[in-house]
Amino acid sequence: MPKQMINRMLFKVQYQARKRYMKLPVLAYDALIREVKEKFGISPDHTIYLADETGTEVDEDVFADIMEQKPDTLWTIVDSMATEDSTAPPTSQFSSEMKTLSPTDSCVSVPSTKRPRTDDQFTEAKELVKDVLGNKSAGEKIFQEYRATGKITDSTKRILVNAVVGDMIEKHGNIPPKEIRIKYAVGIVTLFPSLKDPYSKRGYEHFYDPEGNSRYIAWRLKTVQRNSQVSRTSIPQGISERRGPITERAFLTTKIQLEGDSCQEAISFLKHCSDLEQVAAKMKSTFQYRQELIRNPEKSSSVFNIFPRFLDTKGLVLQDFELLFGVETSAKLEKWGSSLKHKVIGEAKNLTQSFHLSRLIESAEQCESSQEVTEWDSDMSSLLLLLYLLPPPSSGKKNIVKISVQEALNHIVRFHKSCCSFDDVLRAGQTTQPYILAVGTLKNCIHDYYIIVDGQLIPCKAMSSLAAFDELFKAHYVFGISYDAALHSMYTFLQTTVYNIDVGVTHESPRVRDLRAKILN
Repeated sequence: MPKQMINRMLFKVQYQARKRYMKLPVLAYDALIREVKEKFGISPDHTIYLADETGTEVDEDVFADIMEQKPDTLWTIVDSMATEDSTAPPTSQFSSEMKTLSPTDSCVSVPSTKRPRTDDQFTEAKELVKDVLGNKSAGEKIFQEYRATGKITDSTKRILVNAVVGDMIEKHGNIPPKEIRIKYAVGIVTLFPSLKDPYSKRGYEHFYDPEGNSRYIAWRLKTVQRNSQVSRTSIPQGISERRGPITERAFLTTKIQLEGDSCQEAISFLKHCSDLEQVAAKMKSTFQYRQELIRNPEKSSSVFNIFPRFLDTKGLVLQDFELLFGVETSAKLEKWGSSLKHKVIGEAKNLTQSFHLSRLIESAEQCESSQEVTEWDSDMSSLLLLLYLLPPPSSGKKNIVKISVQEALNHIVRFHKSCCSFDDVLRAGQTTQPYILAVGTLKNCIHDYYIIVDGQLIPCKAMSSLAAFDELFKAHYVFGISYDAALHSMYTFLQTTVYNIDVGVTHESPRVRDLRAKILN
């Protein structure tokens, strides 16, 4: 059927015992899914997918091709949540019981009062993966690496995933049931406890996420299925949400907020006031108005005109962030040097070394008073190493220009000689996302820090690179600005792992979860 003929399409759809025709103006997978949920009364929260007459799940990217070849296909709607609730065998208990795992457990231990068989199931899953690796030539290498280092490198992890998926397919076919995939994922993190993600619900979702049918095991299965010309769908994310700086959220401040004429009077007063205490007080009392302004797409660009004190008063970004999240969250990055920095440096040493990476590692390891530092100071260098561990997306993402790690570093911090004018820097700014302008004589000798937002210089209260980076991160939330696409994984890691913002509901890539598991275990 020619594509130009596929306009108003009739679809034959079956859900449980009901069949009906559905008509859509265009041939679109996502439009059909939405229409199906509405017509059959399926909850919007449920994950559903299409299966053809043979029971094979169908990818969104091959849906149109199948319709061209088989326009009379009777599509079966599979509600994975309903299926799991009603038909899942006992092994599906893994998905709920993993919630009780402790990030520091050396072995899995689950209370037996409610589910006496759970311990046996974890042991069974562990032994399953252990037997799989014991029968593979690469298995001994994996065990040796883990015994020696307590970790598994990314390249070895790929070997591990390939091995368990190969065994899974051999025993259960190209489309193994969900509970089988969960069992192998549970087996991996039970056998290798340091691979557990302590911030996820169950600890194993970066190997297999049953709610989104995604992550390493699902992706490897999909690759094998494509190679063998067996199609299936990648189900959209279930309860996971893309949360971050642009998410509207309730304010934690208990300060009295001005409204109406009183608010306008305070805003007018702020434009002419120079007393720092009064500026801070009036900014607190107009916080709610300012957040509503920032969340309004038609008015957000006027925030610096209405509140110009951001441009000449230090500490206002920190104050607004604290009003959003509280004192405890605001102080989270302070633990960087004591508990995270040396682990990030250690992980960076495991990467393939380049000239720039090696210099950054050397600078991160130098003490602050060393004259041998050629890059940024120790704290800034260690923070920049995160971008090597969580690099910009390589390809395949719409509206994202592929850039190198070295280029992406300029999206975080730029050096500016203290004797030069700011005009050239502001004119050359080509990004609306915030970044640090570090002003000094050398990269490791900075006198002042600024955050550049929308071509405006915001002076930092920070006297150190760590504090300046803290203000950079917080500026995203204070001004409701999305993360730079090239830095998304790095900022998401900091958001959930360091600042503990929206933990469990933020969409995270497997690399983010992997890095957290390596650093926190």
